[in-house]
Amino acid sequence: MEFFDVAAVIVFLRKVIWTVPGFTVSAYADRLRALHEKISSDGPFVAHSRRFLIEAHKPA
Repeated sequence: MEFFDVAAVIVFLRKVIWTVPGFTVSAYADRLRALHEKISSDGPFVAHSRRFLIEAHKPA
């Protein structure tokens, strides 16, 4: 995923709550500010993640 501003990161983290359990803007204000500065100077923040699909079937 590419994030072009810190507001998009915040929206993502609020919607996908299992990514950073207990995420709040106030708790991560310093890190978000640093990320904003990095995006402003270096360009988009690129995040990588892995997902797995697990299927379970009840025995017949």
